[in-house]
Amino acid sequence: MAVREFDPSPSSGSSLNYPAWQREYEAVLTESDTTTIFKLVEIAEAAALTRRADIDGNASHHAEYRAIEQALTRLTEIKRYRLRFL
Repeated sequence: MAVREFDPSPSSGSSLNYPAWQREYEAVLTESDTTTIFKLVEIAEAAALTRRADIDGNASHHAEYRAIEQALTRLTEIKRYRLRFL
């Protein structure tokens, strides 16, 4: 069974590869209101970090771990460039 790579862009209605955190992450990507994005980023980061801690060290979740790292990087970019965090 091939491991499907995670695409950090919104899934546009497709099924979620990693529902434990991906729904919250995609909510950030599809939101346009800055005030709402701020709140959603906090929620998405918490979900991703919690899941990352749950699967840390488990080789069978390597693809998901990488996907979480990519999502966290993208959330950092959103905070820096859209929300103007330093």
